[in-house]
Amino acid sequence: MRPSPAAPRRFLAATTAALVVLLTACGGDGDADEAGAEEDPPVAAAETDPADEEMDDEEAAGQQQTDEAAAGEAAGSDEASRVCDALTAVDPDTAFADLTFGPPEPGDGVTSCRMSLTNAEGEGLAAALDQNDLFSVYQEQYAEDEDLYRELDGLGEEAFIINDSQLHVRQGQERWMVSLQAIVLGDDPAVPEADATEAGLTEIARSLLGQ
Repeated sequence: MRPSPAAPRRFLAATTAALVVLLTACGGDGDADEAGAEEDPPVAAAETDPADEEMDDEEAAGQQQTDEAAAGEAAGSDEASRVCDALTAVDPDTAFADLTFGPPEPGDGVTSCRMSLTNAEGEGLAAALDQNDLFSVYQEQYAEDEDLYRELDGLGEEAFIINDSQLHVRQGQERWMVSLQAIVLGDDPAVPEADATEAGLTEIARSLLGQ
């Protein structure tokens, strides 16, 4: 059986103590001083390296930034899911004539959601939080064009639709854009009439505003 590592140390300590006593008895104070001088010097306390402390602070700060970024991504994901819920609240496959759509696709890093078309070309059905004030940009650009621009009553504080397919709405500082873009060659599938598209987009906007 392997001997305990502590046993030799205890034996060495006892032997050294006996030797010191023997030299003191035989040689007097000078021999005792010499024997004492042969003992191991005391071990100095370990000093903390400032570089190590700085590295620990940097690691802690880096971890905090990582945690904050993860929390931000989680919050963004929740908002994108809310937008997707608004898109599906109107049942797009029945609200927009014969157009059919794929599953909702939440935006990556932005508050948005999109449903791709499965039987036509184009961007499909989409909604996004307007973070660049496109509301003001498009309003200024198209307000004088009566063929493309129409103001909508009873939706948010202010709303308008462009080309019967792109709806912009503002409620306080919150602005949203909801749109349907479909490109169909021929008569199949049937595309929704302008009033049906407006009704569907308006319903999505009301859901986003909590109306």
